[in-house]
Amino acid sequence: MPLTLSYEYCAPMSHLIDILHAIAERAGQSTSPLIALRAFPAGTGTRISHLPIDQALNEAWVRAIGTPFFQAQSIALAALRRSTPFAITGSGTLSRASLHLLTLDLLRNEPSATALLIVPDADQALLHEREANVLARFCQPAIPIAATSGANRRTAPTARLIITTLPELHSSLLRLHDRAWHSFWRRLRLILIADLHTYYGIAAGHLSMILLRAGRLSAQPIALGGTVAPVSGPEAALKLISGREWRVTSAADLPYPTTTLAIWQCDGNRHRETMRLAEAFLASGASVHLITNRFELGNLRAAIGDVSGMLSAGLRPLPAHTQIMTGADVGPATLQAALHSGAALVIVLLDRGLGDSALRRMAETDLATWPLLQPAAWSPVSLNPFVAALHLVCAASEKPLHDDEIRQWQLETIVERLAAQKHLYRLPGSASVWLPGEQSDPYITLDLHAAGTEPLYLLNEQKMQTGTADPSIAGRWIHLAAALPPLRGGQQIIERDDETGTIQLAGREGHRTIPLRRCQIQIRQEWAQRELKRAHSPRLSWGRVTVEETTYAYREQTGHNPVREQTLAEPITQRWQSQAVWIRLSRPLNVSGQLVGWSCAAAIALRALARLEDCVTAYDPTTQHLYLIDAQPHGNGLAEWLYEQIETILPLAYDIALYQRSDPLYEPLARTDMDWLLTILGGETEVALTMPFSPQKKATRVAEPPACAEPPARAEPPARAEPPARAE
Repeated sequence: MPLTLSYEYCAPMSHLIDILHAIAERAGQSTSPLIALRAFPAGTGTRISHLPIDQALNEAWVRAIGTPFFQAQSIALAALRRSTPFAITGSGTLSRASLHLLTLDLLRNEPSATALLIVPDADQALLHEREANVLARFCQPAIPIAATSGANRRTAPTARLIITTLPELHSSLLRLHDRAWHSFWRRLRLILIADLHTYYGIAAGHLSMILLRAGRLSAQPIALGGTVAPVSGPEAALKLISGREWRVTSAADLPYPTTTLAIWQCDGNRHRETMRLAEAFLASGASVHLITNRFELGNLRAAIGDVSGMLSAGLRPLPAHTQIMTGADVGPATLQAALHSGAALVIVLLDRGLGDSALRRMAETDLATWPLLQPAAWSPVSLNPFVAALHLVCAASEKPLHDDEIRQWQLETIVERLAAQKHLYRLPGSASVWLPGEQSDPYITLDLHAAGTEPLYLLNEQKMQTGTADPSIAGRWIHLAAALPPLRGGQQIIERDDETGTIQLAGREGHRTIPLRRCQIQIRQEWAQRELKRAHSPRLSWGRVTVEETTYAYREQTGHNPVREQTLAEPITQRWQSQAVWIRLSRPLNVSGQLVGWSCAAAIALRALARLEDCVTAYDPTTQHLYLIDAQPHGNGLAEWLYEQIETILPLAYDIALYQRSDPLYEPLARTDMDWLLTILGGETEVALTMPFSPQKKATRVAEPPACAEPPARAEPPARAEPPARAE
């Protein structure tokens, strides 16, 4: 009997909600931890009678998938055949299968061609490999498919469809392009990117530059495609990433199954509550997938052990009957992906993080307008100079750079400064060809949110590496006894080694910290200025600043114990340049330790494709300027987006501050934020509720960015360059 791949993962029994209610009744709390439930009916999609693909593949689809064809596949296929980049809106099994279908059709029609599928992480790579092979097995002759992180990784260079992650693509496939991967690159015809929405901020710059590097190695034009969760503004962002117009399908074009969303309030021990919920569903025969953040993933996987594949944990949804999101900080796009994953039940846990109290109150009031259920905004994609510098040296290592390519990419200034630092040099006897210097190896470990430097390495209690983090968080969030994730906790730093760039984490439920800092801000350039569209309209500016930040102490609370202030044995100082927006407040704030503005950072993470730690807040009492600064040196795109959209953030930020004012840890921050936000909003929210290339050895100090990273003076950032002409 053939193996069938169904796009709908139906629960093995109909009482998952009954189980959830039973757990809530046994919780023993004065109020039920089950805050809200909302059912999402199934979508039928838009069927079509015929898809003009290879007949054998048509029959394979019916045998393997068991569904008709849909309009999204027709639109994407037409775009692919016109060489127009396409994005299928959706993140479930059928959207993945649609990518595989279009890829196999191209490979069958072009027998010498190869294709590349870029996925967010190794878990997704194995999932795509397994599902693509289910479809391919019904096609003869067989098309070899391999994931570079799977069991077939040794024979992967001979496969025609390669599934890999962006870090592996950077450090292996591109680095070894002229050896094991030479034949694959010469025949490359199609690049697909699954879950395009995961590439925002610095990650978007990495993807953009790697697409340019890949295009230089193929002997033929490369087509582009992918999938994307329902987000706001995908067309503009994808054009900036690739330099090309994209055809994005409607979310209603593909079907999706019925699912239910549950909001669950934890009792202060999120890890214990997560496992209690998971065990109850496992006992009923339902599979469970835990969606968490990079700081908690290692310890969560260690706690899971071996449960015969019925329980898993990762950073993104995987097929399961029940998806449990361990916190709201996984973001709105991830929640959208979970709701469309085929799960019968999706649970979001709230605890004592900054913003959780407001999210709880909003869920109780009207779950339909809940911030995490709104499409996240894709902030403007700008190419960070550190990221560009790293990939330019890599590109020159793979194939000599030509002046016409550099002009087309609009990176002449960065190349000149890389040459001054001897990272690049002109080919002797040629005035237009560039080769890499010999001082450093540009193929560093790639963390998608690190701006061209080695990442921090995360270790669990057994000192096993569990992941990476970008070093921009080191100055304020990474010190001994600090709680991670930022402003939520659950993990505690028990050891930090600046020489190796590692931090060791241990689970400590109920432990939360907030840094106390001193900041000095110097405005380097002001690019634009306008009035806020509010009752009391202060001036909003956007530009470039230099920040000197010193973290000298922290507030901490464990459980419901009194809050304490702890002084660091050695203050942590860092200095960097970046983009920022700033507001001149009408009256001074009485604030110490820079406990101001974090409600805005939390609101940004709920409205946009961003993390709380992507934004740094600072207040200058001498000028009464409140700054919201891009955390990464030379920017990640948030400040540019905030300059246009900050009015959409401020009411939510006020609600977050309002409902945190009774939290003893966040109370000073909440009351300060309420003070200045209420002045700006005019009281209307009272009824709202609505390069260095080598590892950075000393994490306590971030050096002044090198000259090569200085952007030219401008009124606004330059437009994204068009892709280079095909290299002969």
